Amino acid sequence: MRTFTKSVLFQTTALAVMSAGLFATPAMAQSADDAAEDEGDQIVVVATRKRDENIQDVPITISALTDEDLAERSISSLADLGNNTPGVAINSIAGGNVQTIYIRGLAPANTTNDLNVEANVGVFIDGIYQTSRNTLDLISVLDVGQIDVAKGPQSALYGRSTFAGAMGISTGKPTDEFTGRVSATVGTDDDYRAKAYISGPLAEGLNFRLGGGYAKFGGWGDNAGNPDDNLNGYEKYAVSGALEFAPSDSFRAVLSGFIYDSKAETSASQIIPLNLLNCGNNNTLYCGDLPYPTNSSVSPGLPDTHAKSWQASLLMEGTLDGVKVSSVTGITRAENIGYSDYDGSANGTLMGVGTCSGLACFGAVPYSRLVRVNLGISTREKVETFSQEIRLQSDNQSPFQWIFGGAYFVSKVPLLSSGLSASSGAPLAAGERYIQVSQFTTPAATGTGAYDFSGNIFQTANADTDFVMGSYSASQTKNFSIFGGVGYELGQFRINLEGRYNVERKLAQTFSITNALGLPGLYQAINGVDVPAAGVFPLVSPQYHRTFNSFSPRITVDYRPTENIMLYASAARGVRAGGFNTVNPVSATGILADEVAYSEEKNWTYEAGIKSQWLDNSLTFNAAYFKVDWTDAQVSAFTANPTATNPARIVQNTGAIKANGFEALVEWQATDMFGIGGSFIYSDPKFTAGSYDGGSVAQCIVSGASAKGCPAPITITLANNTTRVVPGLEGNRTARSVKQQWNLHGTVAIPVSDSWTINGRVDVNYTGPAFTNLVNVTSFGERTLANVRLALDSDNMSVALWATNLFDEKYVANSISQPRAGFPNTFSLNEIYAGETRRVGVSASYRF
Repeated sequence: MRTFTKSVLFQTTALAVMSAGLFATPAMAQSADDAAEDEGDQIVVVATRKRDENIQDVPITISALTDEDLAERSISSLADLGNNTPGVAINSIAGGNVQTIYIRGLAPANTTNDLNVEANVGVFIDGIYQTSRNTLDLISVLDVGQIDVAKGPQSALYGRSTFAGAMGISTGKPTDEFTGRVSATVGTDDDYRAKAYISGPLAEGLNFRLGGGYAKFGGWGDNAGNPDDNLNGYEKYAVSGALEFAPSDSFRAVLSGFIYDSKAETSASQIIPLNLLNCGNNNTLYCGDLPYPTNSSVSPGLPDTHAKSWQASLLMEGTLDGVKVSSVTGITRAENIGYSDYDGSANGTLMGVGTCSGLACFGAVPYSRLVRVNLGISTREKVETFSQEIRLQSDNQSPFQWIFGGAYFVSKVPLLSSGLSASSGAPLAAGERYIQVSQFTTPAATGTGAYDFSGNIFQTANADTDFVMGSYSASQTKNFSIFGGVGYELGQFRINLEGRYNVERKLAQTFSITNALGLPGLYQAINGVDVPAAGVFPLVSPQYHRTFNSFSPRITVDYRPTENIMLYASAARGVRAGGFNTVNPVSATGILADEVAYSEEKNWTYEAGIKSQWLDNSLTFNAAYFKVDWTDAQVSAFTANPTATNPARIVQNTGAIKANGFEALVEWQATDMFGIGGSFIYSDPKFTAGSYDGGSVAQCIVSGASAKGCPAPITITLANNTTRVVPGLEGNRTARSVKQQWNLHGTVAIPVSDSWTINGRVDVNYTGPAFTNLVNVTSFGERTLANVRLALDSDNMSVALWATNLFDEKYVANSISQPRAGFPNTFSLNEIYAGETRRVGVSASYRF
């Protein structure tokens, strides 16, 4: 496990050579320009089933947005994409850390940032799976060709982390004609953006594309800790390129890649005031809709979150006698160093300063003075992945269709850690410690407090300003899979059977330090994302390992009563692999041994729908009903260890979830000048009987009964045959699941000359509330946002005035709960993140 940084260059070279006689896979999302050239501009081509198809011919609910769609809808971030796409919810915290994507309200029951824990919506860039969830918000600067969102399990053909769906981001592809585009944007709050690409032939059969983007934003959130500097600002850039070699119609090879870099300020947020806590044991919880954070106060010296990644892929494909042979080889690297304000205030947390050592630090510790301490938290992440897929498949002409392939994937996370810093303006003297005092009243100038050494690793003599870590984890995932499918078209009927068999082996290990009772200064800083040398973290856990085997089938049947109407039904199984709780080591003060591993979770999704076009294809109506049976749900909880000195978070399997939902889309181009449309989704996933939340016992259980506002308790039996009273979840929704979303839009195109047209678009998007916790007492997120765009366009030029969140609605975009220094473990205080305010700007582009 200490050799995770070993290069995979040899593996890559060997497999690339092996693949040279084979050929490549298309990206999940592909530009439709070439396919639409002969069939009309209304054709949208997707490769969700690993073959190019008209989106209206695929019996899967798919949302597809081209680069022009993104511009017309003013989508420049993943948050914008979620606000504009019903059925898709996207959350982030702390300057872009922990990007989480949910489809159809099927939010995962756990949202840990441990990359050894799978996402339930996989993200693919040019067909390559992205392990890091903290380096994904790059669409504002990447040369994007198209984004597809496939809803429902895609495990049969895409495998890992597509439990509830998949998102494919395709970069622009080389062209055999010289073309290019440049664009620039200037907006409020120092919003400056520029993107460009150039594409064309280098020689006969050899084409290229080079793209780049830059974005700088001053931010929009007021910071009481530094009024001269807004929050939520960022600076990003990306460079991408591709070479396509196509010497004949039966063979092509594409070498492509990108580099991405982002520096982002922390987000506008606020810790919920104590006087608003109104439910739970001794009012330790907040019941109701979270208030908008009006007083963000962030330490002014907090560094920017820095995320960077790169990817290289070799794609080849060729056909022989009606059979296509495809291959794709991919390498990704990602690093993320995130920062946020742990105490939620530029004024810091009031703490005592005292002197103690060894066993004298247990219990009540005297302090001689009070100081205010600014506490920061930092996460460190390093990811390396390698993937190879090879497949054979039939062409698209025969009524009998088949596909067969195999894939290998390895993800190495040599470093995942989080640490704390403490600064009071003056270093501590030798032997001095920060002592926790009550935050509920003003403590005496001198007195006694608690020195919680394992819960507050910053309390060491050399850690006044440095970020230090008590532990870090390393993990590895290897996945081998074979997949295939057969389909047959018989008149107006078509049936497809698909499936994938996965063998996924996971390894994980934790490296930690001893408790700093007699050895002050033992807590260690981690420089950047460098893996510490052997012995720096002297306690090494066993190497946890486990193999997860699964089979994920999908069956679809469709019927075409007419050429433009398709009725379909499907059943698909999604699997999210299990893993290990490695953040806290097993010990008398950590987690229990039987809490280390947890099992995979599964779902069966049943769907019936219609895809149709009417009125000479000017009206599109698509709708689907879906039902989900979700078992062995992976839930975020706290350890059940009664002697744990801090509330270590774990993932555990508990209970089942059922969901019923409906979604519909209507697009009508009423005339050449006017168009209207909209979409709607309803989904209500609920826990079934026997499900419970082990992470809110302290807040919701009082003497075996339910605390104020909490759900009714149930009794469970733990692995050690002891019983425990816990909050029951029957009838509750999963945290962060959105029940209803809808959007409406209208477009107008008014010719003003033979060359110029005025184009206008209005979008109104509604997102319903979600709960921050499994006990469903705290909600957030309801908003109705309006975006407008007015442009003067010609064939190759465009100038547009636009606004997002036109009416400047104030809303809570996200919230997380975690323990805070100076508070008992029963208090997991909500950190409330503000949604983006109004942004107005002008964009111009020129295409040649």
